[in-house]
Amino acid sequence: MSQHSAATYAKDGIRINVIAPALVETPMAARATQNPTIIELMRRKQPLTGRALTDEDCASAALYLCSESSAAITGIVLPVDAGWCVCG
Repeated sequence: MSQHSAATYAKDGIRINVIAPALVETPMAARATQNPTIIELMRRKQPLTGRALTDEDCASAALYLCSESSAAITGIVLPVDAGWCVCG
């Protein structure tokens, strides 16, 4: 859906991108972020941080995608996952 929207609206200068975060430390995720098994998994699978993401981690990605630095980017899914997608 995001790629279709990006293709449809690019001619109007509208960019459509998606942020795909890993586990983010929120009240809803508290049970997971306090589970020793999941904490160990995050240390292995998210080597850049070794922890759950913060709201700032996601906000930084969103700010980048809203900035002029990403003016030529549309139709992407940006993993914000501290390396999860590359650490099998």
